[in-house]
Amino acid sequence: MIEALLAAAAIFAQDAEGAPVEVGAPTEEAESFTIAAEPPWISAFREQLQVVADHPRSVGLAVAIIDNGEVVLTHVSGETARGSGEPITEDTLFRAASVTKTFTGTLLAMLEADGTIELDLPAPREIIDLQGPRQPTWRDLASHRTGLPPNAYDNLIEAGRPVKTVREQLADVSLICGLGDCYTYQNVAFAAVEDLVVQATGRPFEEVAAERLLEPFGLTGAGFGAGHLEAAPSWARPHIGRFGRLGAAESRYDSMPSAASLSVSLNDMIAWASALLDTENGIDPAVRQAAFSPYTETLRETRSLRRINRVRESWYGLGWRVYDWAGETTLIAHGGALAGYGSQIVLDPETGFAFVALWNTDLGLTRMLWPTAVELRYGTGDAPFIQDTLARMRG
Repeated sequence: MIEALLAAAAIFAQDAEGAPVEVGAPTEEAESFTIAAEPPWISAFREQLQVVADHPRSVGLAVAIIDNGEVVLTHVSGETARGSGEPITEDTLFRAASVTKTFTGTLLAMLEADGTIELDLPAPREIIDLQGPRQPTWRDLASHRTGLPPNAYDNLIEAGRPVKTVREQLADVSLICGLGDCYTYQNVAFAAVEDLVVQATGRPFEEVAAERLLEPFGLTGAGFGAGHLEAAPSWARPHIGRFGRLGAAESRYDSMPSAASLSVSLNDMIAWASALLDTENGIDPAVRQAAFSPYTETLRETRSLRRINRVRESWYGLGWRVYDWAGETTLIAHGGALAGYGSQIVLDPETGFAFVALWNTDLGLTRMLWPTAVELRYGTGDAPFIQDTLARMRG
């Protein structure tokens, strides 16, 4: 890259009178080129990143950081399948898993902003019927305020039951809190919002998402379902469990495209994060505000992050998590996990910061990359997360 920049500069070099200067020829007023030094926190993060990439259970990994709206780090390492010799590239597709919900929530905010849908209307009983004195609104469904037990009937989806049949069974499930009163993460109930999009537009959810989000914002590799994943020139195979059993492209969750069916590359994730940070040419600020608004306090999520010990409070918006990081900044984030895949996106719209990552193992250590990057970027501590996790794994 440095050589290319110097060559380009030499091609356009001119002397003080405007005459072309021969490449490499000395001049009386020769200009010097300086390459900006990498910020120390990026260098420190690279060291931690390499620890994760070198772990024996790591297979493929793709990571990028944006700061002040500019890409300051990209990293790809490993293989699409262990022992294959096929390298991970910036265009290799991975399953986004529940990071798919960030697209769905943003799409819902976009459709509400242009008057296509109304999220505060109750969902019809023929689409979803829950116990309680009222019907859930579409906003309740998209922000996990149904009162259902966490991940209600995901096990039936994983067993291959049809989504419609499983959703009908939710009517018999006792709520653990009042509708709208608490946060409980869902897939089956969340995915009911697909019906709203279909009814409002007359088109499949996947088509609307592609037209409104993927295509306009340059996510050229992204798409839904196993067929799209397998058709890609390069796609990462899942490595499942502690021993990394090689999995296939198919996922039962493809029956719920809005919840967990999207596949993306690192370049797609960079484009997505950039669109969310760019207030001029990206996602409309009003849409972004609606998607990022903290509708539901997520005490369970805060407790689950206790080992990070930096997230003081957390909430859920429309397909997005909201974190209070050490009282210093508000982060907008979401992670994803499917058998043999992991994903993460973290944003700070105020500073133009973003962290994105994709991997094709069930290695929990990789989850410690995002807090490490945030800690080093904001200087809120000494970023012990990866080393602490390794110590627990050894113990």
